[in-house]
Amino acid sequence: MANINFKLNNGKATENGKEYSIYIRYRFGRKVDIRKAIGFKSKPEDWNSEKQEVKNRIHLKNRVKVNNLIKTLIRRIEDFEDNLIQNGKQPDQKYVERNFKSFFGNNDDKSIPKNLFDFIDALQKRPDIKKTKASGTLKNYLITENILKRFNKEVYKIDFDNIDIDFYNDFIDWCEKQNLTRNYIGKLIQTFKFFLNTATLEKINTNLEFKNPRFKVIREEVDNIYLSLEELNKIYKLDLSHHPKLDQSRDLFLIGAYTGLRVSDFNYLNKENIYEYNGETFLNVNTKKTPKKIIIPLRPEIKEILNKHGGQPPKRMPDQQINYKIKEVCENAGIDERVSTTKTIGGKKVTTKSFKFDLVKTHTARRSFCTNAYLSGMNPIDIMQISGHSSEKTFLNYIKADALQKAVKIGSHPFFKGENNHEKLVK
Repeated sequence: MANINFKLNNGKATENGKEYSIYIRYRFGRKVDIRKAIGFKSKPEDWNSEKQEVKNRIHLKNRVKVNNLIKTLIRRIEDFEDNLIQNGKQPDQKYVERNFKSFFGNNDDKSIPKNLFDFIDALQKRPDIKKTKASGTLKNYLITENILKRFNKEVYKIDFDNIDIDFYNDFIDWCEKQNLTRNYIGKLIQTFKFFLNTATLEKINTNLEFKNPRFKVIREEVDNIYLSLEELNKIYKLDLSHHPKLDQSRDLFLIGAYTGLRVSDFNYLNKENIYEYNGETFLNVNTKKTPKKIIIPLRPEIKEILNKHGGQPPKRMPDQQINYKIKEVCENAGIDERVSTTKTIGGKKVTTKSFKFDLVKTHTARRSFCTNAYLSGMNPIDIMQISGHSSEKTFLNYIKADALQKAVKIGSHPFFKGENNHEKLVK
């Protein structure tokens, strides 16, 4: 892979007060070694040789422009490399030299985002973002950008310099008028804060009002459902042999419900994810949303599903199609109790009654796994190793075991059964 470095053209000298040209050195294997001035200078005392950028000092008027150019050059070279690799090309010195000038082109016009929406748009196109973020996260970035643009058009213009607590309150009020739920608004704010924080770290934004404690991500507890082991068994035993799409969605959903994997993982499994050890079968998965390798033991139901599909996971279905089909599956399985749910919509508490099958979606699978594993007596820390929750508090808030179920679970403990070893020790 390539090696990109920036340094001052001062050789071994470090004469303070004197400006030296900033050079880029680009090497690709042993065949390519290019050194070129980027068109700006810096004094040694103003240059951060470790970070390879101009130091963040107020009196250095060109610091943002220079550092943005450095970031732009890195991104353009990385894009250039990616294109070469995808097309199976091996660059040589002359080929790269011919293309190198294009890396510096149009810097004043396009490469450095001048406003909030230019930055958000450019951020989503960056290779480092596209490679490391799950498809659902990238979709959320685009949705948030579009909603912010609607606010920008319908209410007032926004940019980095006028994002403050007044905007925060105005944005929430406007979102509520659009009948958005409180948690959905909170997700928009969370994503927007990610945009702002990234722009701040890259020295494009200098307004820190979004770090105000009142500029917070709003949330509320909602009555998300889970499916009990009994209900999952009804789904498992349902004869769907004459309905291949329902059958496929059922099998995919059950893999999620018995492993705790997100749809972005259980819908993309292949034979290579199946792992045999000491006569036992496991799933070996590198999760997408929070990159992490996990190994999950398989219940008999999952082993049967794999056997049914020729020793491998079911074929992938569009996520939205699973959401649609699994509701029909659950209805056919008789999961039709009436469930009350309450959420804040448009700033008002709204309680609705629905059939339980209408509330089932792909994420219900993961929530069902976590809740059922907890109620079965599994150690929360062990469950978290699979679910990826960062703290026990977060995990316990996530699972949907109501107060009675928790009391029943605790009531089975020897302490409440009078089996008190402490008393025996005292005697």
